[in-house]
Amino acid sequence: MAQAITQTDVAIIGGGVIGCAIAWRLGQAGLRVMVIERGRVGREASHAAGGMLAPLAEADRVDDFFKLSVASRALYADFSRELREAAGVDIEYRTEGTLYLALTEEDEEELDCRWQWQHAAGMNVKRLNAACVHKLEPLITPKLRWALKFPDDHQVDNRRLTVALAAAAQAVGAEFWAGTEARRVLTEGSGGRQRIVGVDTTRGELRARCLIIAAGSWSSWLTADEGRPLANFKVEPVRGQMIALEMPAPSVRHVIYSRRGYLIPRLGGFMIAGSTTEHAGYDQSVTAGGAASIIEHALEMVPGVGELAITEIWAGLRPCAPDGWPVLGPDAHIDGLIYATGHYRNGILLAPITAQAISELIIKGESSIDLTPFSVTRFANRPAAG
Repeated sequence: MAQAITQTDVAIIGGGVIGCAIAWRLGQAGLRVMVIERGRVGREASHAAGGMLAPLAEADRVDDFFKLSVASRALYADFSRELREAAGVDIEYRTEGTLYLALTEEDEEELDCRWQWQHAAGMNVKRLNAACVHKLEPLITPKLRWALKFPDDHQVDNRRLTVALAAAAQAVGAEFWAGTEARRVLTEGSGGRQRIVGVDTTRGELRARCLIIAAGSWSSWLTADEGRPLANFKVEPVRGQMIALEMPAPSVRHVIYSRRGYLIPRLGGFMIAGSTTEHAGYDQSVTAGGAASIIEHALEMVPGVGELAITEIWAGLRPCAPDGWPVLGPDAHIDGLIYATGHYRNGILLAPITAQAISELIIKGESSIDLTPFSVTRFANRPAAG
């Protein structure tokens, strides 16, 4: 029996924070949206993340990616309030800030460089001596030399964020095909120009005038007719392992960061320690070596971590494009095909601005955000992805 053909305005491949955020914004505009998710909604990189909104702590220079990250971070206070109203879920947006610790001579050299350029650029960064840091966070190691404080680098609970975005999208009419694999992108046209007509899935054919690729580490699996790759770049999965620890009072309040690891306090009485960066393909195993390195770096920052019980340990796959920047905007050769993938370690941070930019592109035909630096055309001279 032939499978039914379903019609929608926009099809989104990928049900993580990026796909759900875009679906929410498009649904608010009155468009029919279908989200195709190969597994469970929000259970891949979005579920495995830490939820840090920390562009200053991680930036080495002012560039287009840094500007995009800072702009997205600035949206989060309103984004959080709007989500609470739309979905009834508090994503636990916390504004205590981030402390970046100098624990070794090499740490001091790097933090001093970061301090110099960010302070000169007028950014909100504070240099604190050890005594000041210990007043803020008494549990930090006495071996601390000094630290930088980033008051505007905040955090959210990424798992609550994913739940909220999916609920908000559904509330405005977006539909979800979970457990459904997108097998082939459907196009039509002749010559050098084609356009999207839909996508073939394991649930049947979905017809749409616009298709958004937001499939994270699985974005490169998608092909067009006759098995041709969609684009000449590959999104690589990069494994990150994480550990959750019980955190009874007295507890850490700030996000604690070093060159080797980080600690993220949560309101539910626990703390997340992370993370590894491993090129292990699609293997999401938790390893003894990964866990040992995370705990070693956590102990270096807060020795009392050694007394805390481990409540959960997991691994996720971060989607990394060849240059580490996200791929955002329309395809160069297929009308109606739009990319919103490759966010690597910043999917949570960039969700609000990605949703704004991509939804504007579809609704208005152009975005108020300059997506040129993130266009797929930057890979024009690369060989086609396999």
